[in-house]
Amino acid sequence: MHARDTERENAGLRALLDLSAQLLGAHTLREVEAVLTSVTLRLMHSRYVYFLSLDAAQDALLVSHSAGEADPPLGLRLPRGQGLAWQAALSGPEVLMVSKDEIPQTAVRTAGAPDQHLLFAPLRTSHEELLGVLALGRVEPPFSTQERKLLLAFAHAGTVALERAREAQKATQARENTLLVLGLAMEARDYETQGHTRRTVTLSQQLGRALGLPTADLDDLRQGAYLHDLGKLNIPDRVLLKPGPLDESEWALMRQHTVTGENMARRVPGVTPGALGVIRSHHERWDGRGYPDGLRGEAIPLLARLFALVDVFDALTHDRPYHSAITVPEALGMLRDAAGTQFDPALLEVFLSVLTGDSPSPQP
Repeated sequence: MHARDTERENAGLRALLDLSAQLLGAHTLREVEAVLTSVTLRLMHSRYVYFLSLDAAQDALLVSHSAGEADPPLGLRLPRGQGLAWQAALSGPEVLMVSKDEIPQTAVRTAGAPDQHLLFAPLRTSHEELLGVLALGRVEPPFSTQERKLLLAFAHAGTVALERAREAQKATQARENTLLVLGLAMEARDYETQGHTRRTVTLSQQLGRALGLPTADLDDLRQGAYLHDLGKLNIPDRVLLKPGPLDESEWALMRQHTVTGENMARRVPGVTPGALGVIRSHHERWDGRGYPDGLRGEAIPLLARLFALVDVFDALTHDRPYHSAITVPEALGMLRDAAGTQFDPALLEVFLSVLTGDSPSPQP
């Protein structure tokens, strides 16, 4: 083998390793597509690169990510059989290479783009499922056979990354559905609390984003919101659904639901320590007079302090066995009155801004 050939192979291997390393950091389908287009643009010295994902429902290829000088519009949809991308997708696993002097009339062109040399790499799983097509072009020089082979390797790496991201997405959705079912199981015991789980999940995410919480904390908060009342499944109906005040022994049973819920949630695969903190501590009070541990102030986990506001607000503004709903202004007044006693005053300020639509204060 000539030294020049060896160097080309080594350069190709380095490029493939570079792409593979960056794909490892991409966790969602959109992140994989972004890495695949941007890194391919750089490593293949192209004028543009775009990824067309398969929209199975519409039987079309959809431009879902692009990079470079001549980006086609995102959302551009090619029905089955239209354009060179579909030709590549339907003709087999190899990369389609088209010289700029041989572009057929059936090609789909971007307005104002010059004639250029083109490559189209289909991404297919081992089961022959089409995921999409990676397309790139440049004016000069023409793509070489070596570059065609390199793009095929890029497509294989992208396929693996997309499959991994898709399976992770499925696992996340399955977990989300499991958490929702567990939350709804509690609501099924009491018609008047129906909708509480979804509402508290949604509102707690709004508050978390207003506070600038990182994605991992938002995930913990969402899990905790789904499962916060899980322990009430162990509370007898005579206590849980009692229309009047609870006596001392009944309150003792009710206060156990946070600990019971934490223990139950530990057995649910994937539930995080942060979520467990929400389940256990969302009835703690800023002044230390809450339960189950009598935590005070910032000793209470941040996410539990946050969720306590959401939980109480939703309970006040919707009918429960032991009280009728009050208006939102009345509920906000009660929350303000409890600042510094029941609730973290800094978090309360942000929560009120979220509810009223004012600009939130800086993160506490």
